[in-house]
Amino acid sequence: MANATDISRNRPLDAPAATGTVQTAADVALLQKYEPIVRYNHAELFFPTGVESYLAECDLLMGKTERDQEVVVPHGKVTPEVLGNYIAEPGKSLYLRLVQKPLNGIELARWQVTGDRPRFHAPGRLARVGLFGRLVDAGFNVSLLLRGTVPGGTAAAAQIKYAAAREDDPRYVYYGRVIRRGDWISLHYMYFYFMNDYRSTFHGVNDHEADWEQVFIYIEDAPDGPAPVWIAAAAHDYIGDQLRRRWDDPTLIREGDHPVVFAGGGSHATYFEQGEYMTSAPISALRWATGLLDAGRAFWVNSLRQPDPGDLAATLERNLSASFVDYAHGDGATVGPGHDGDWSPILISDADAWVDGYRGLFGLDTHDRFGGERSPAGPKYGRAGQQRMTWHDPLGFAGLDKADPPFQWPTALAERESELNKDAMDIDAKIGHLTDTLPGLALEVQALAADGGMASLYKQRAAALSAGELDLRGLRAQAAALQDQIGAVRRERAQIDAGDLGDPRAHLTRPHRPVPQEQVRQGIVVEFWSAVSAAVLLLVTAALVWFSVLPWWGALVVAMAGYVFIESALRQRLTQLMLRISLVLAFVSVVLIAWNYHTELVVAGVVGLALFLLVDNVREVVSR
Repeated sequence: MANATDISRNRPLDAPAATGTVQTAADVALLQKYEPIVRYNHAELFFPTGVESYLAECDLLMGKTERDQEVVVPHGKVTPEVLGNYIAEPGKSLYLRLVQKPLNGIELARWQVTGDRPRFHAPGRLARVGLFGRLVDAGFNVSLLLRGTVPGGTAAAAQIKYAAAREDDPRYVYYGRVIRRGDWISLHYMYFYFMNDYRSTFHGVNDHEADWEQVFIYIEDAPDGPAPVWIAAAAHDYIGDQLRRRWDDPTLIREGDHPVVFAGGGSHATYFEQGEYMTSAPISALRWATGLLDAGRAFWVNSLRQPDPGDLAATLERNLSASFVDYAHGDGATVGPGHDGDWSPILISDADAWVDGYRGLFGLDTHDRFGGERSPAGPKYGRAGQQRMTWHDPLGFAGLDKADPPFQWPTALAERESELNKDAMDIDAKIGHLTDTLPGLALEVQALAADGGMASLYKQRAAALSAGELDLRGLRAQAAALQDQIGAVRRERAQIDAGDLGDPRAHLTRPHRPVPQEQVRQGIVVEFWSAVSAAVLLLVTAALVWFSVLPWWGALVVAMAGYVFIESALRQRLTQLMLRISLVLAFVSVVLIAWNYHTELVVAGVVGLALFLLVDNVREVVSR
C-alpha cells in the first residue's frame, strides 16, 4: 500500500472530513414533494442505493495502465471520509474497484442457472436495422476483443455483492440538491447503482462498475408560491432541449405531483415513455452526412414548402450505426411513493468531502479508448476531472439558461414590446427624414442634368439620390417587419394572460421516442435471419472467391443480391423489391438511350422548343 501522504491532501487517513451540508427540513420536503417514481424492467438486477454500502465493498487503486495499477486503500478500508482525501499522481488515474475477483466460467454458469432472479426475454434487436447496421454491430463486437473491457463474470459478482449489501441496508436512496438561481429552483435527483450491466444482461452497448443517473425538476419561484414547470431526465449522451418535458406535456405521466419515469434495463438511462428505445453508437466520420441531411430537410420543408420526409438524419444514423435497444418496459419493480418501496433522500453539496474531494472514477478503469467500458466519476466530476455541467449549470444542461419562468413571461414580453416600439420609432424618424429630403434632392439632380458642364457634380448627387432611395426602401421593409414582430409579441402576451402557455412540445426538434410496437416483433424466422445474415454474407462471399467461382467484386454482388432477396421474402416485401428493381432498370434504360441517341435528342428538343415559341408568338399576334 502506498504512503497516504504521497497522494492524499496531506491529511492522515483517520482525520475528520469536512462536514456535510445541513439537511434543512424545507429542502428535503421540497425534494420529497416532487420526487419521481421510477419504473424498472422485470429483469433488473441493480437499484439505487447508498454510496457507503458500495464503498465498503471496494478497494482504491491508482495507475497508468492495468499492468502498473497499485492498491492504495485496501478492501474494507474505503469510506466516504477516506475517499475525499485522495488525488491522483500526475499521469495516473485514481479509481475504485468493486469486484476484486470476477466469477470464473464455472462460477458464472452456476450463478446463471441458480437463484430466483428474473430472466430477461425480448425480441431480437438486429431485426430492426439493415445489413450495414448488422455489419457495424459485428465490428463493434469484435472491437470488444481489442479494447479495455469489463471482465466477464464482473456483473454477476457485482450482483452478489449488491444482494448482500441490500440485506444490511434495504433502502432505495437518491442523493438530492436544491439549487436556487434567479427565479428558478432546480431539484436535482441523483441515483447511484452498483453496476451498469447493460451489455451482459440486456445485450446492450457496455458494462461498467458503478452508475450515476439523474433527474431534474425545475420549479418557478413565483410570488404566489413555487410551481413545477419542467422535468429533465438524463439519457446517455443527450443534452439540451431534447432532455426536458413541460409539466403539462401529455406524454408525461404523473401521479399527483410525482412524475413517472422509466429506467432502461441495465443502463438505467431515464425515459418519459414506456417502451423500447433504439440507442446507436454512430460512426463519427459520418456525422457530416447527418448535418447535411438536417439542412436538406429544413430547406425542403421550410423553403420549398414540401411535405416533411421525416427525420432522415436519424434514419441514416440508425442504419449506419451499431444499434442497441434500451428496454424501458417498466414491468418490474416500481420505486417511489405508494409503490414497492419509498425513497430515502440524502442531501449532498460541495461541503461533502467524497463529493468535492474525489475526482477519480467510481469503479474499474478499463482504459477503454472509446470510454464506454470505463466507469463514471462521482456526482460532481466527469472522467477527465472537470465539473459536470449537471452540477455547475443545471439550467444550461436542459437548455433553460435562455428561458424565464412562466410567471415572468408577461413582463418579459412587455419589455420586449417596448424595445421593439422604440426601434420602430427610430426607424420612423429615419424614414421621415428621407421622405423630407429625397424630393428636393431629386429636383436638384434633375436641374444638374440639364447642364453638361456639371456632369461630375451630377453623378455625385445622382449616386446619393440612388443610395437614399435604397435606404428608404430598406427602412420601410424594416418598419413592416417590426410591426409584424410587435403584433406577434402582443398576441403571445394576450394568449399567456389568458392562461395558455402554448404547445408544451414546441421546443422538441428530435424527441427520443420509443420504437412503434409494429416494429418491435418481427417473428422468429426474421429474427434468426437477422442474427446470422451478416455472417452468412461474409461466408458466401469468401467461399465464392476461395473456390474461384467469381472475382471478389462479383462474389460481393451475388452475395448482396441473395441477401436482399431473402430479406425481402422473409419480410413479405418481394412485390416492393420487384417494383424498385423495375424502376432502377427503367432509369438505366433511359440513361442508355440518352447516351446512344444524345444528338438526335438534342435536335428534337431544339425543334420542339422552336415550334412552341412559334405557335405561342403567332397566337399573340392573331389575338390582337
